[in-house]
Amino acid sequence: MTAIGLVFDILALVLASSSPGPAFTFPVDCELGQTCLIQKYFDHDPTAGRSDYRCGKLTTDGHQGTDIRVRTMADMRRGVSVVAAQAGTVLRIRDGEPDTGANGGRSAGKDAGNAVVIDHGSGWETQYSHLRNGSLKVRPGQQVESGEAIGLVGLSGNSEFPHLHFAVRRNGVAVDPFLPAGPASVCAVGGEGASLWANSAARHIAYAPAGVISAGLSSVVPPRGVMERDPAPGVTDAQAPLIFWVDVFGTRAGDRQEFTILAPGGAVVHRQLSEIEDGGLSWFSYSGKRPLAGGWSKGRYIGRYRLLRGDTVVGEV
Repeated sequence: MTAIGLVFDILALVLASSSPGPAFTFPVDCELGQTCLIQKYFDHDPTAGRSDYRCGKLTTDGHQGTDIRVRTMADMRRGVSVVAAQAGTVLRIRDGEPDTGANGGRSAGKDAGNAVVIDHGSGWETQYSHLRNGSLKVRPGQQVESGEAIGLVGLSGNSEFPHLHFAVRRNGVAVDPFLPAGPASVCAVGGEGASLWANSAARHIAYAPAGVISAGLSSVVPPRGVMERDPAPGVTDAQAPLIFWVDVFGTRAGDRQEFTILAPGGAVVHRQLSEIEDGGLSWFSYSGKRPLAGGWSKGRYIGRYRLLRGDTVVGEV
């Protein structure tokens, strides 16, 4: 299995803020597109529809934050640090909520799970939600510096995958750090619509309209949910089917996906190209083949996947 590498359609890099307010550093100690990705943005559509700051669909109705996720439960268990996006004073914390996600045993009224709220002055505050149980490193009243570790990415509260929900508020009103001016400047590019991100966050905030979260080869179709797919099933024996599965974000109706399985030595044993009819923020798909007569030969099999939008590859592994 090859390592995951995402192909980014970089539509905009909005760098340092020229508007009043803090200049935030990226709140997760990770490399976007490698060890983490942004799956959901702030929703700018005031109706029942949805629109992220690039007029894409990488959000859900009424979502008031930025979701920065790790790919698998194993990544979460290894520990990915959440850091203060700007210096400030810790206002509130919550710890002790289990990392059982949306279908688990969270307490009523605690959808944010384990969380930290930091006051940055002048009415600005940030909230860091769904932190890992027992990982908080700060206490109320504590002064923190920009980039200081405050906890770990987790799966507490109302969460479907391990991630940080990063929220920004000014005087109690939710603000999108990518586009603080709001809906009037949605889809602005270049110098229009200055963000609240510091220059140091530039390498983290390239907009990827779609991409591969995780993938694998197995003898059975694995569950769709990341929690249920932990650990992911593998290939059992030479007489079992060979299934190549992918977990993708940002697919659209009309996108095409190509599955390829290569045998030891590089020969193609399976290839399927199909059109996606609906798509969505999260997309789980698979393709496979029954064993050849006599079973699969021994050796290393490789799965390759491409998500195409027109002639552009927007995600691959």
